[in-house]
Amino acid sequence: MKRLFDPILFDGKRDTWFYRSYNDRDFNGFYHWHQCCELLFVHEGHGRVVLNRQSYEIRRGMLFFFQPYRLHHVHANVGEDAPYVRSVLYVDPAALAAALQALPRRSAFFGELVQGRDAQAVYDLSGIASLVEWMFERYEQGRRLQAGDAGQAEELTVLMLQLLQAMEDAAEKAPEGLSQAGQLEPLRTPRYSERVMQWIEQHYAEEFSLGRMAEELHLSKFYVSRLFRQETGSSITDYLTARRIKHACRLLRTTALPVERIGAEVGLPNPSYFIQLFKREVGRTPLKYRNG
Repeated sequence: MKRLFDPILFDGKRDTWFYRSYNDRDFNGFYHWHQCCELLFVHEGHGRVVLNRQSYEIRRGMLFFFQPYRLHHVHANVGEDAPYVRSVLYVDPAALAAALQALPRRSAFFGELVQGRDAQAVYDLSGIASLVEWMFERYEQGRRLQAGDAGQAEELTVLMLQLLQAMEDAAEKAPEGLSQAGQLEPLRTPRYSERVMQWIEQHYAEEFSLGRMAEELHLSKFYVSRLFRQETGSSITDYLTARRIKHACRLLRTTALPVERIGAEVGLPNPSYFIQLFKREVGRTPLKYRNG
């Protein structure tokens, strides 16, 4: 079963790597987060990424950087003639930060990516997509040739230096008004899905009413539900659940509040239902999550 918290196992290494993963069917995605950094590069495909209460386009050359514990959702529109091809790199941020210590500028840029509250997360590298693909191909070959941990760690450091430079260049060259999705949208009207996510951000701790939300957004219940699914690939209920459980996880990690109080704080005042839902979504009970 797919869980909201999707832990990545490194087995003593600094990264976990999936090169040119291919899907031409059944890629609806799910809301989740990891304990590490995730870099997603799109070779082929179309769809949407939901991140930071915004929806971004999936297309060739887009690079997404997901911070540790950052809730996100990836949905691709796939078919036999329209596959979704991507490379995904999961990185242990502490290990890579240590490898970059001797390079102050790159170290600072990486630190901002990992910890910055408003750090840019979406980069349009379509202009150098072939170069980035060469970087990944070279890295894939290097991993196979370097059997030892030290050699593979060096290959990772080289790849990340190349990617950090490409990301920094893309950020600096972007004209004023360029959005994180790489599109000129200086005065872009928020998408309906983004308005829904903003509304949920303000009200997820309350009892949810689709009718109330639709009324305040001046849309019908049917229309707002359909638009949200079209724009994100998920349902409003899925997003609301993910947002509530994500905040519950933070409260479990950072406070000593009783489980019942935490459930109420995230809009789930029935303790039995909160515990059942949390276990279904995270894979363990709230107490086991807190103590684990």
